[in-house]
Amino acid sequence: MSLTLSQLRVFVAVAQRGSVRAASRALGVAQSGVTQQLQNLEAELGGALLTRTNRGVTLTVLGQRLLVRAASILGECERASEEAQQLRGDYAGEVAFGLTTDPLMDALVPVLGQYSTRFPRVALRLRTGTSRMMISWIREGTLDFALALVSDQTDTTDLSVTELYPSDPVVVCRRDHPKAGARSLRALTHCDWLATRSPNIADAFASSRLTTFFTDHGLPPPRIVATVEGLFETLHWVSETDCLALESSVVATRGPFAERLARIKIAERPAAQQVCLLQRAAVPLTPAAQELATMLASYARAGRLPR
Repeated sequence: MSLTLSQLRVFVAVAQRGSVRAASRALGVAQSGVTQQLQNLEAELGGALLTRTNRGVTLTVLGQRLLVRAASILGECERASEEAQQLRGDYAGEVAFGLTTDPLMDALVPVLGQYSTRFPRVALRLRTGTSRMMISWIREGTLDFALALVSDQTDTTDLSVTELYPSDPVVVCRRDHPKAGARSLRALTHCDWLATRSPNIADAFASSRLTTFFTDHGLPPPRIVATVEGLFETLHWVSETDCLALESSVVATRGPFAERLARIKIAERPAAQQVCLLQRAAVPLTPAAQELATMLASYARAGRLPR
């Protein structure tokens, strides 16, 4: 079998843009050339990658699996090219990284300001989400690294993990919430809650940090009215309703919702988690990515993040 990078680039372009015509325009290649590359690729793999319709194309099961691998292969090729350039002292290219709530609130502005001044030709691509999403993206090769939460239950088998500082999860509510003065988790059992989850995770409820918080203290599972994937959406919802959420304490002290949120000072504490620097263990970061990761880690260790 002799797959080529050209075939993979064509396939990814068609899959991402939804049609041969759109991929042809994006690649600057004749439609007949795109079609030929796809046919050659399908012949090599022994199966159809796309289902063609009047409205465009959809991926077959084989096509869905190949898209994940092809995107990873092409990403690594791009990184290899950028790494060679950066090792010559020419810092250009792209760094893709992820941040969860704590480092997003505390480190993003000061560190990225310094980094952009030092390396103006390096494009930065930031993704936010849950820690599980970050780990998945790192393994897929979508992210170079992430600063995310790690607990004793987190599977980090194939990752390099550097602990930075402890997270401080608390229960947050709108400032004039009727339960703002509660002092025990039991007093919040009849409240409505928002939970965070990763997309396409069927067992999110069972593995929810919020659910575990309740069951660990001998309480029935909380009444979760919605699961939300974005931090902004969660905080906006909490600030406008009587819903509660388990979030980092930093959201109630700084950031766009700080004046509208309050921490409920209950006696119980969620299970400990650490904010960690995560990257693939078997693949080194490019020099540009390593510089950014080092700056973020140094910022945390210097004590400028709240404890």
